[in-house]
Amino acid sequence: MSEKKKILAVDDESDLLLIIKTALFSEGFDVITASNGPDGLALAEDQKPDLLILDMMMPEMNGFEVLKCMRDNPKTQDIPVIMLTGVSEKSKIRQALDSGIDYYIVKPFEFHDLISKVKIALEGGGPALP
Repeated sequence: MSEKKKILAVDDESDLLLIIKTALFSEGFDVITASNGPDGLALAEDQKPDLLILDMMMPEMNGFEVLKCMRDNPKTQDIPVIMLTGVSEKSKIRQALDSGIDYYIVKPFEFHDLISKVKIALEGGGPALP
């Protein structure tokens, strides 16, 4: 039997983190969370998750800054990333995809869309538009 996949969710909205954690846990994933970019980077390096779900708009470090640090670090550079954000501008979506994210999900979102993209990203699929 395969071991549980570990997912790190980084978002400054604590209510959303709880929703994400609950939804993914119910699907059999091990979920850890961080409420800001620096903590997310530390957890990514220490815990080596199988996937990162990352908000774009956060204080201290935005999602693009977190992503750049991850891609520049050999310990985290290969972790697939789903950007989950309220930003729906095409230019930001293109910037995110060009920066190395695997999927882009716009808030508000449907749980089945999140679960589906998580499973595809974990299987090595991507990158893809929303």
